[in-house]
Amino acid sequence: MSEKKLIIFAKQPKLGQVKTRLAHAIGDTKALEVYEELLQITESVTSNLDADKIVYWDQIPELPNPYFTFGFRHFTQTSGDLGSKMANAFQNEFQESNGKVLIIGTDCPYLNPSIFSDAYKALDHSDFVIGPAIDGGYYLLGMKEYLPFVFRGIPWSTESVLKLTLEAIKKNHFRYSLLKELDDIDTVNEWEKWKEIR
Repeated sequence: MSEKKLIIFAKQPKLGQVKTRLAHAIGDTKALEVYEELLQITESVTSNLDADKIVYWDQIPELPNPYFTFGFRHFTQTSGDLGSKMANAFQNEFQESNGKVLIIGTDCPYLNPSIFSDAYKALDHSDFVIGPAIDGGYYLLGMKEYLPFVFRGIPWSTESVLKLTLEAIKKNHFRYSLLKELDDIDTVNEWEKWKEIR
């Protein structure tokens, strides 16, 4: 097994179950198309990454899954809130082997190979690495040992996620590195901005 791992949290692309905030503005069908494109982008960006890649899906697909087919392992997320799900995924991967473990979602089309390279390098001298999102959350989090306190007491999907996560790390006397700030795709404006530059 590689000493570097990448956990990808993904949802099965089902009508009415993905990009629900975006769907309020553009409808469920278009929101599903957007999410399917984001899945494809995430797969493309990560497929050649020199790391053990594991996709944690929100549910088992009803039909064969066409995404993340070659070079990816697949699991299903546990129950609970987002923090519990991420903590359990990290625990699974650290139980299997030691190393540097990153987690991303499928909402950030701005990811590129150099960001992952920078993230793994940052863990040489930091306990955590975090990619801040413009909306106050984060698009990437990584650690080199299992430290689940960063997932506790966080109001997920709010603008306080990053701030409270950094406060928890400092309170527990660990070191962190920050990557460059990027945008997630959750709103129409964010999607339109991405379409203009892609």
